[in-house]
Amino acid sequence: MGFVRKAAAALIIVAVGLYIWLAPPAPQDETLFYGGDVVTVTDGTQNTLLVRHGRIVAVGDYDTVAAQASGSAKRINLKGRALLPGLIEPHTHPVATAQFGATVDVSGFTHSSRASIMAALEEAADGFTAGGWILAFGWDPVMVDDLEPPTLKELDAIAPERPLVILTQMMHDAYANSAALKAAGITETTPNPMGGEFIKDTDGNLTGVVREVSAIKALFENAPKPPVGANELLVNLQLGAYARAGFTTIAAAGLVGSGDDMPGLMKRLTADANAPVQAVTYGLPHQIPASGGPEASLTPGAIIGVKFWMDGSPYAGGAAFAEPYETTDLTTERLHLEPGHMGALNHELETFRKVFETYHKRGFQVAVHVQGERAVDRVLDVVESVLAAHPRADHRHRLEHNALIAREQLQRAARLGMTTSFFVDHVTFYGHRLPELVGDARTARYMPTRSALDAGLRISLHSDNPATPIGPMRTLGAAVTRQPRRDAPKVAPDQALTPLEALRAMTLDAAWQLGLAEDRGSLEAGKAADLVLMSENPLTVAPARIEDIKVEATWIAGRRVDARKTTRTNAGLLWDMLMGML
Repeated sequence: MGFVRKAAAALIIVAVGLYIWLAPPAPQDETLFYGGDVVTVTDGTQNTLLVRHGRIVAVGDYDTVAAQASGSAKRINLKGRALLPGLIEPHTHPVATAQFGATVDVSGFTHSSRASIMAALEEAADGFTAGGWILAFGWDPVMVDDLEPPTLKELDAIAPERPLVILTQMMHDAYANSAALKAAGITETTPNPMGGEFIKDTDGNLTGVVREVSAIKALFENAPKPPVGANELLVNLQLGAYARAGFTTIAAAGLVGSGDDMPGLMKRLTADANAPVQAVTYGLPHQIPASGGPEASLTPGAIIGVKFWMDGSPYAGGAAFAEPYETTDLTTERLHLEPGHMGALNHELETFRKVFETYHKRGFQVAVHVQGERAVDRVLDVVESVLAAHPRADHRHRLEHNALIAREQLQRAARLGMTTSFFVDHVTFYGHRLPELVGDARTARYMPTRSALDAGLRISLHSDNPATPIGPMRTLGAAVTRQPRRDAPKVAPDQALTPLEALRAMTLDAAWQLGLAEDRGSLEAGKAADLVLMSENPLTVAPARIEDIKVEATWIAGRRVDARKTTRTNAGLLWDMLMGML
């Protein structure tokens, strides 16, 4: 019995120690930050900030602000570092990012050749995978120079009996083997869903290529569901990754991924007292309640809008440009586009007008993916028509990504009261190939952020994770330098933003797009103390070094965020998942 008592005592000691180690940072009623750059966004750079009960009390010089602090205030010496408003990611896919992080990585961020990618797939096919399906993410024929599309025969040879699906980096195309098509119930007679397509050869046989979001959703309809609790754990770990990158608020721009009630999942996780980030949601149409309007933006996980795709990815032939893709080796030999290829629009004019009108009248923001000018025109035509019939002040309907939106379209969007969010990481990762896709003249106006500001629009910047990795300082730097990562000339350098303009687009103006600017996005007295501590000030370092700035901590409403992977919340979610599997 003595041994049992000692073992029990040892377990108790370990449990208590683990509980203490997993504890989040102790809450502080009052904190004084001083001794560095306090970047307000709206009122220059100060050196001291006082927080009390989660709100900013004062910002300014040390003597003035410190005099308002009580004797019990926790004092944090910035030691020359920079304190900024918590960053805001206005367009990301947290569930998909979490789930794809657990798949086979075939991305151009990891692989440089087709041989390397095919070897990774073959290795995965020889091992264990949850649910029996082999899922891979990141196929990118533009980033990986020799990446020919996989044939159905190749995929069947890699996995003759198990379903195998490869999703492209921009998530607008997928490649499925015969077992996956069979499991999904997709045959030669399966009708194409609206805005999507199951590609067939000239004989009417399926090729395994599945195009656009609606068709990809059908492909995954019968994929194995993750274990009970797995989504909660994976997504909460992903929320922590946003926090470690400096974000305090994110917007889920369409909850794509597998699982039930994903809006409910986001609400539960972000309502936790120790949630690593705050979030709002733009639901897909089937995720929007059947009646009622948007939820208050400050509600955890609030559904504030609805998301649509009007065209596809520029890197898969899906962007609905005004003129055809260029005829080059990249477009014809690698992407297999016919000369004169024009990307398709996903929605007919009248059909989209009716659905847009429905959500507009209910008070939702509508966010629409647009890359090409024809896609932009279709959305603007619908918005103008609906507003004429149903005027609504300050609706802030959104145009997302905007690769080749034209100057006149930006001006029209401003007149209609719209707002734009730009995916400037295209410049970083694909800038060296843009002339081969759209030619020199169109490359010279790609991602026109400066033109958007000149048109009077309030813009935001995003990185559309998992389309590109989380990296807000990379995004900010791209908007300022317009420099591709590969050796290539700057892309549309006249469209560059100043560091302050880019920072506003990732803080205050992003908050404004989400209806949160009264509470977040700048360091002003009365606002929530959503903060990020950085190793250097992005407004003063050399532009080429912005990406190298490190994030050291974040705070939400004055609460120091526990951004570790191993937290009490994650340990509890892991325990719940394991218990559910027994």
